[in-house]
Amino acid sequence: AVVSTQSTGIIVRLLDENTTRDTIQGYFSAFGAISDVDLKIDEAGKSRGFCFITFTDGSVIDKLVEQTHIIDNKEVVVARAIPYKDRTKTNKLFVGGLPESLSEDEISEFFVQFGTIEKIETVIDQDTQRRKHFCFIVFTSTEAVEKAVNGKNPPRSVVHKIGKFRLECRKKFPEGHPIQKKFKEMRKQQMEIYPGPSLDTFGYSYYGYSSYGYPATFQPTYPHTFGYGGPLRPNSQRGAFGYRPY
Repeated sequence: AVVSTQSTGIIVRLLDENTTRDTIQGYFSAFGAISDVDLKIDEAGKSRGFCFITFTDGSVIDKLVEQTHIIDNKEVVVARAIPYKDRTKTNKLFVGGLPESLSEDEISEFFVQFGTIEKIETVIDQDTQRRKHFCFIVFTSTEAVEKAVNGKNPPRSVVHKIGKFRLECRKKFPEGHPIQKKFKEMRKQQMEIYPGPSLDTFGYSYYGYSSYGYPATFQPTYPHTFGYGGPLRPNSQRGAFGYRPY
């Protein structure tokens, strides 16, 4: 699961281009005291379709996001504004390169150094009835995963050694998460350029290869994805709270 936050802000999407800041403040002030309304506008002065609202008391948000909201005769989408730094946290760790000889107890004994383990999820190959060469470790906290990967986000990973075995570890997000979707798209593009062996059900392959389909000794140069190595957007294009409106 991805971590949630008890922030005092919300993001409102699908606003009409003619909706004004005063209209937004007038509508949402009925739910609680507002300290700021940050409406994003284009060069023509019209709404870009979304805004950020900060309440003085965040307790009003839970009920607010469950309701339907119509502003200027248009239904809008309201969600809690989660800072980008929190959207990159998860309590699930992907571990690849697992040999059959490494038991779940040995895996648990090693990774418990990062935090309390809730469960270890393995996948059985239906053809061979053997455990596939990867697993997912679910911790009770996101901090454990941050420690295990040194705070790195996919496609970056960290290698841990259990005895003579090298295990590749990285964060695992739900399939619909922006980072996970970008990662899968990047992996697809790389596989078209550097085709490797057939991937398993989850798209990972570990028969002498890394998770990206490259030989274990090959280190690819990643393109400008996830904000790594690419140009930074000016602050004017970023949302409030450090939140990026995907």
